Amino acid sequence: MQQTVLQFVERMALICEKEGMPRIAGRIFGYLLASDQTYSLEELAEHLQASKASVSTNARMLEQFGMIQRVSVLGDRRDFYRVEDDPWERMLRVAQSRWRDMANAFADARERLPDPAGRVRVAEAERFHRLLITDCDALIDRWHALLAAEARTPTETAGPGV
Repeated sequence: MQQTVLQFVERMALICEKEGMPRIAGRIFGYLLASDQTYSLEELAEHLQASKASVSTNARMLEQFGMIQRVSVLGDRRDFYRVEDDPWERMLRVAQSRWRDMANAFADARERLPDPAGRVRVAEAERFHRLLITDCDALIDRWHALLAAEARTPTETAGPGV
């Protein structure tokens, strides 16, 4: 593996670990993000020097988070993985779904909790999560506008766009 790719993969491993994921999940995501190819579990395990079982478990987790996708190859029974076409929007949509579940749970509890102070805290948590959902929609709209603008004026390396 090229030194710059290896450094990036390891940096992603540490970042994902800070987010509560196993390091191997970050390595898988970083490796797939740095490449335009599709890899089998066996190939990922070999390239990342990890067990196939660990790669399989963490690839499924990353797939659930919307970061990577499983694809099939005609004539091959193995699972292959690649980065989602737009992992950023997909990850936000997955997070939004979790936030919506949380907001609904808070709303249900708010009506039933006997302690007034508990109801206030739960109501604040609900409002916060509803705000996250709304602001996330606005962020995704801005992201689409940025992508559309860049498509009209393509550049080799896009900047932050803020």
